[in-house]
Amino acid sequence: MATHSEAELAVAKSPASEVELATKSPAALGGMHLVEVRPPLLRTEAAGLTAYCVLHQIAFLILFSEPGFGDEVYRLLKPLTIIAPIVACAGVCLGALLFLLDVQLWSAAVQPAGFSLGFVAVAAVAAGLVLVVGDYPQAPLVVYVYAAQAGLGLLRRNVYGDCSLPDFLRVVAAVCWLGGCITLVGWILWVAILTGSVWSGATRAKYYALVLCDPTATSCLPAVILYFAPMACGLVNMFVGGSARLLELSLRRRGHTAAWTYLFGGCVVLLVSALYIQASVSGANHELSRSILLFAAAALILIGVMGASAVGIREIAARITAVALVRSLLESAKSDWAKAIGLFGGWAPLALFVFVSVAKQAVRVRLWLPRSLDEWTHPAGEMVVRRGDWLTPAAQAVVQLLRESRLTSLLSKMSWVGIAIMVMDVGFGKLFNVGISYFIEVLIAAGVGAGGVVGIFFAVGLTVLTAVPPAPAFAFYLCGSFLIPRFLPFWTGVLVSIATSFAIKMSHSIIGQKLIGELLGGRVAVRSLVGVNSLTMRAIRKILETPGLTVPKVAILVGGPDWPTCVLTGILKLNLLQMLAGTLPVIVVIAAVTVAGASQLQTNGPWSSASSMTLSLASALMAATLVSAAYFIEETAEKHKAELEALPRDEEVDARDRLAEVRAAAFLDATAWRHDAHPMPLLVRLSLASGALLQVVSVFGAIIFTSTCFVKFQMTDTVGETLLGDWTNLFKPTGRVLMLVWLTSIGQLALFYVWASARTRQFRPAAGAASRASTGSKSELLA
Repeated sequence: MATHSEAELAVAKSPASEVELATKSPAALGGMHLVEVRPPLLRTEAAGLTAYCVLHQIAFLILFSEPGFGDEVYRLLKPLTIIAPIVACAGVCLGALLFLLDVQLWSAAVQPAGFSLGFVAVAAVAAGLVLVVGDYPQAPLVVYVYAAQAGLGLLRRNVYGDCSLPDFLRVVAAVCWLGGCITLVGWILWVAILTGSVWSGATRAKYYALVLCDPTATSCLPAVILYFAPMACGLVNMFVGGSARLLELSLRRRGHTAAWTYLFGGCVVLLVSALYIQASVSGANHELSRSILLFAAAALILIGVMGASAVGIREIAARITAVALVRSLLESAKSDWAKAIGLFGGWAPLALFVFVSVAKQAVRVRLWLPRSLDEWTHPAGEMVVRRGDWLTPAAQAVVQLLRESRLTSLLSKMSWVGIAIMVMDVGFGKLFNVGISYFIEVLIAAGVGAGGVVGIFFAVGLTVLTAVPPAPAFAFYLCGSFLIPRFLPFWTGVLVSIATSFAIKMSHSIIGQKLIGELLGGRVAVRSLVGVNSLTMRAIRKILETPGLTVPKVAILVGGPDWPTCVLTGILKLNLLQMLAGTLPVIVVIAAVTVAGASQLQTNGPWSSASSMTLSLASALMAATLVSAAYFIEETAEKHKAELEALPRDEEVDARDRLAEVRAAAFLDATAWRHDAHPMPLLVRLSLASGALLQVVSVFGAIIFTSTCFVKFQMTDTVGETLLGDWTNLFKPTGRVLMLVWLTSIGQLALFYVWASARTRQFRPAAGAASRASTGSKSELLA
């Protein structure tokens, strides 16, 4: 571990030195914060950290790219794919055994051996993941990403633990960002100038041969990954460097807790928005749409790993609850919607966690609890063992949280979560593409001229975007890029397509704001639904009312979902010209999407490569604007909190919200899962619970077994050829069964609400009395 002299420590404690803010029980300290001073990095330490960040980039380029030995490594590992599951399972079993035995609590004499075994387990899992390169060529890149960050975590913990964390992150940010830029620029120069090996013709044949792909195959993922590996390495390191820089700045300004909160919150927004982006791009590139979800989840996990390794899990856990924003997030996490989303997506890990907890508790009782005692606490205070317990304390807390939940509300919301996911994934990710493809097919067959095609496309696009709120405009930009260049010279068609899509977007913004938003804004129910009195909505208003083109305004208007964003500007009665001005930069996204789509119409030259790159760029721009919009909204709400809270409230909305709370309480009481006076009938319980289970089964089945359930279909395909003229052929037999299960679940949810409405009417007199007692009569509330 690095050591520092007294002189260096004295310099570090000087006012000019950087400090790390550590929140230590603010309530006990009267809201004050303790300041923990740590010395800055020495030059030798900075040099060592720089060497690590440089070497792991060089190692990846040597091992997994074509300028290095990537093709030889691939050919060497491919025959070993068969043993990958065995190696990975051995690592998982060894890790699970060490987890059950609480290796972190072993005595100092044997703990090194335990940690050595843990390293072997991790290495075995990583090796197993690398060995699946024959089936999953992207595996080495994924392992590299996490291995590099794990190495940083080990260095921080064992070598740089007594050094300034902002200084540590500053070095990581600078080296990773610079290395990523050099790698990316160097690769572009290599393929475009030095070798002229742009992805087309002879270059494609060369890389197909290097990874033993069939030369007649239309696609070969190992060859594509081998070719683009340097670019991927550069982008990944630029992302890591940018994240580290953001963390460093946040740590210096706000302290540890707020920094991790903001970055993690941004990643959560990224993960949620990925579903919307995935549905938008699936029509052009099915593999890219799936990769978006995977890489969004990977980014979320990566930031968590970076945070845990740099600051420490216990430190984060101890400090995180001291920040007001985090306390608010934790409170919202206890809501039924948050629990429903968590249970819907995490039911399998939760079940595994409970099962492992049972085994771990049994092992603890056997190994740690003396026979003469019924309860024992580890000297470090990190473990409590009770003889009569079946679960560990952590599992008991999770089970207790579920027990305290309102099961009726939880299960019904789980069904709504499943409906929303399936509508986006199957409805807009698949059926919507079939509809657009059929639309293109009909126009081509009709022999309509270029002017007529442009006019019909404009009318249909504007109508659908206006009438169908969830419809992604991104998909229509792709539709135009596939359609219009067929009737005009290529680049003329691209320019006309960009102009038409831009006209659709701006027209949709005008109609959504003036004809829909402002009309809906006159309704108290709509204003209550969007929460005009909330701090978040007031922050959005403040950002959008700022004159001119500001980054926060552009992020909201360009990055937000199309229909909700333009309608919201009308509800808030904002200036139309200012909103249109803030929407102008969307032309960049439209241009990237149009070039990507039109490139797929070309069969010669580097068009396939250009299509994938520009579509990836457009997806990255969408994700960046969505995440930055969320960041700017939260930043404004925090910075101007007093000013925003002082604004006059909408009293009609407040009155309606109070009435809604009373009605919601009556509904929850009438439909309570457990109730002393009127418990829910067993048949209704079974129907609601099984409906939620069927939603989980159908959604996970559609996502995990996509190729088994659905025919692969992109906008460039035709219904006549790919689906044999029948759109229902999109669903394979398994998919038809899955959709039937999904529709059955929707029917069960509808029946529940019919029963719940009748049930609630039995309590209407009591609810009405409570409403009048607390908020006044209904006529007074809605006046």
